Amino acid sequence: MNKKVYKYLLITYGKRPGIWFGLLTETSRAIVGRVITVILLANMTAAVSAGNFERARENVIWWAGLTVCFSVLAAIGELFAHKAENKEYGRVGLGLYEKLSNKDMAFYRNNKTGYLTAAYRQNVDSMMQLVRLFRGDVVRTGISLTIPIIVLGVIDWRVGLVAFLLLVSQLYYIAWSSSKANKYREKSHELYRRLSGEIADDITNIVAYRSAGNQKLAFTRIKALINEELLTFWKRRSTVIYLNIPRTIITTLLVATAFWVVLGIDRETSQTVGLLVLTITYMFQIIRNVDDLPELINQHDDLVTRLYPTLDVLSNEYETIRDPSNPKDFNITSAKIEIRDLVFRYTDSKHAKPVFKDLNITIAGGEKVGIVGLSGAGKSTLASLLMRFDDIQSGEILIDGINTKDIKQDDLHARVAYVPQEPLLFHRSIKENIAYHNLEADDKAVIRAAKAAHAHEFIKDLPDGYDTIVGERGVKLSGGQKQRVVIARAVLKKAPIILFDEATSALDSESEHIIQKALPEIIGNHTAIIIAHRLSTVAGLDRIIVMDDGKVVEEGGHKDLLAKKGKYHALWQRQTSEEI
Repeated sequence: MNKKVYKYLLITYGKRPGIWFGLLTETSRAIVGRVITVILLANMTAAVSAGNFERARENVIWWAGLTVCFSVLAAIGELFAHKAENKEYGRVGLGLYEKLSNKDMAFYRNNKTGYLTAAYRQNVDSMMQLVRLFRGDVVRTGISLTIPIIVLGVIDWRVGLVAFLLLVSQLYYIAWSSSKANKYREKSHELYRRLSGEIADDITNIVAYRSAGNQKLAFTRIKALINEELLTFWKRRSTVIYLNIPRTIITTLLVATAFWVVLGIDRETSQTVGLLVLTITYMFQIIRNVDDLPELINQHDDLVTRLYPTLDVLSNEYETIRDPSNPKDFNITSAKIEIRDLVFRYTDSKHAKPVFKDLNITIAGGEKVGIVGLSGAGKSTLASLLMRFDDIQSGEILIDGINTKDIKQDDLHARVAYVPQEPLLFHRSIKENIAYHNLEADDKAVIRAAKAAHAHEFIKDLPDGYDTIVGERGVKLSGGQKQRVVIARAVLKKAPIILFDEATSALDSESEHIIQKALPEIIGNHTAIIIAHRLSTVAGLDRIIVMDDGKVVEEGGHKDLLAKKGKYHALWQRQTSEEI
């Protein structure tokens, strides 16, 4: 675990010279403050004991000069380090966001939004904190524990040996006791991410949550997770507290031994006093830092156990849909779409049968095609494959003769105006939502698009008009209003291909009728694929493709299909009778 995390730190923050400069200056200041200062204090005490006040004053001058110089140097190093850390924090955070947003759809189908958000924050924040922990407390503690032992050993090997035994025994014991609490530490961080995911899931679906009438059950579920988290915290902390008792006993006995050795040394009075001051100061410095070690190791292990799992969560596991190394230029002329011998199954669903097997569809440039069928026929899956949100196992999807696998995904998405079944809005103004795909569009263009989607009528009646904030996922708008805003966004995009995936499913009959009348204006001369549940939405299109169980079972114009009295006729009869 540690090896993987350290490697990650070295290839990110480790490439910043400013951080290493800050580490060097902090090390220098720690040596002066925690090592040389103690030696100068001991020399000054020994000089005073011998009546040599001039030498004592020299030690004071040296202490003051070194402290000021290295404090200024450390402050400069701190500025350089902070600047480097902030730059890397921004770079890593942005890179991780890009990586997270480019995951395959299978990744999002298998992870909760809140869980991923928590994992993202834990990753970028824990890295920064871990770097600063190493550059600060780890450096100071390391120097306070190692160099004093060397100095004591040089002056008297017996005192140095006792100090060394104290450090080794404490390090071993703390590492062992920390490992005992590690399983609770890992579990608590996983529970944190799970709890974040559950709460975000409930808040995101607040309407379903409130309307279910079983808030007590949801409350009980969240309470159980919180209680499990609290119990884990308690087990983790109590384990550490219980294991601290033997450590305190070991420390006390070894420090007492060091003092006993010093007091038994036969030397001149001034030398004994100097050594005693040095030993007492260093020993209590060692004790203080040894006492801080469990918390320091706890912080370190805490950050590592936060960071390590997120490296796996945000790994390349779901990055199978990649851009080609040498992408082709993608300049659409006719926008002809060809689906040849397409085979597809969801790879994240075990033992799932193929959704499509040898599917073939051709849509001429500028043709308006409707795709209909019962639920589960594969209509929305086909839309996902056309957008390359999922990748096919075999076959080809061609646009103007170019395989979609041979072009950049951004180039493909930029040339398709996609309106999904669920109207997806951002927590921004209506104007920003409509102009999301065309940020340079002016107010007039936004209003024209809204009028084409018949959204202008309700927008102008809102208190803030086009500046109205729609709320998260557009919660302030009705389903029909949200969908019309999304359709306006597609209109403003002015893409050569328009793909509606059940885009009118959230509309009431009146709104659907309005959109049906406006469809010719919305799709214009573009190639259009309208996937619909309601057949009346596609009745006026050039061609209708009827799908069943992943296959094309019928195709033709509305009147021709009715005349065949096949699957389409049966669907039409069922829907019209239900409406009556």
